[in-house]
Amino acid sequence: MVKLIDIIKRYEIWLLRGAVAFPMLWAGIGGLVNPANWIGFVPQFVESFVDKEVFLLAHSILLIGSAVLILTGPWRWFFALVALGNLGGILIFYGLDDITFRDVGLALVALVLSVREYKVPE
Repeated sequence: MVKLIDIIKRYEIWLLRGAVAFPMLWAGIGGLVNPANWIGFVPQFVESFVDKEVFLLAHSILLIGSAVLILTGPWRWFFALVALGNLGGILIFYGLDDITFRDVGLALVALVLSVREYKVPE
């Protein structure tokens, strides 16, 4: 058991990155591959500004790009904040429902990841 805990501690940051990036990749790829399944999640008010399909396409690309950069790129702390903002936006603009617990949990993981990844300038 101690060995398992040591392994988890050693890869903790990667587990946090994966926990935030995986759902973003899933939703982003889903929005691109099968937009009909995802368009219903776009709030109605978006149509006042841009076509819902265009919004979904842009949002999907943002999700995929942010997820890839959380896993591989520089400024991981910033893209974890982007994920936090995205999840906060979902909670605010889509509303509360039976899967809100998922968004709240992921938002907290994104916040912790952002803090963990941030390097204080010297």
